[in-house]
Amino acid sequence: MIMIEYSSTRLCFKADVIEPLGANDSFMVHTPKGTFMFTKADFYRVFSNVVKTESYQKAGWYSYSSLPKKAMPFLISASVTDNVPVVADSPKDLVGDEIREKIKEIGMLWRQSENNPTVDEEVLKKWEQMIEDWVVDKNMPLIVRKETHKKGQSFIHPSGREIIIADNSFAIWIFSRVLKGEVFTLARMKELLQQNQLPMMFVSAKKYAEAKYSKTLGTNPLADWKLCHIERVGFNTKKSIYDLDISVIQDHFRKYANPNNMFVLPKEIGALGEIESFISAQKIWSDILKKH
Repeated sequence: MIMIEYSSTRLCFKADVIEPLGANDSFMVHTPKGTFMFTKADFYRVFSNVVKTESYQKAGWYSYSSLPKKAMPFLISASVTDNVPVVADSPKDLVGDEIREKIKEIGMLWRQSENNPTVDEEVLKKWEQMIEDWVVDKNMPLIVRKETHKKGQSFIHPSGREIIIADNSFAIWIFSRVLKGEVFTLARMKELLQQNQLPMMFVSAKKYAEAKYSKTLGTNPLADWKLCHIERVGFNTKKSIYDLDISVIQDHFRKYANPNNMFVLPKEIGALGEIESFISAQKIWSDILKKH
């Protein structure tokens, strides 16, 4: 399960952080009033009114001017600065451009580091083409990272396309193959799907008993690394997958499964993979590859 944390001058819910998470993934908010921890499922259950607000939907955040009582069960540590006054309505920029530039520089250092696993450009191009062929082939199911409490299950979208629900296992499997220089044809991927040999979940559990695609990742081939995506793969909507336009799902699959949209970090600094200024340095490299 994923855990993400951030700081805010008040209890603030950030859509770009929360929406990509799975239902059982957690996020922690450090505020002057204390530290609060929620799972995404908790947030949607207790703060369903927040999700519907224009501020959350369009601006991408919602903050409370005073702590609501319903937040208190999620308080995991009280702050010694409990009397800090509430400040502005919108989140302040507590980082600043200078620090962001330094983080971007660190991103470039990692991009050029000898410890950054080498990825063969030709292998990447072949995978990218295979993924695009997959999207075009209406007989191939599309794999999505959403509603992950239904991992391994599939359904037929109104467009007629089969949709498979997964966690990040499939993306991890792909990148581990890329690092080995392995390339798969679309026909081979279709065979692996039919044989239930493509991982859709980290571990099996009773709650996934209805899974049609029950292959687990097993021993994590990227155990020392955190897999990150350059362009975020979250749908940023609470609509069910069934109600999303098929073009939106296709775009999600491209970003989720294309290794050109992936990079890895040592787990020790894995949190950097959630910071936009760091990610931008990886995006520069991805754009360079696409031009060649």
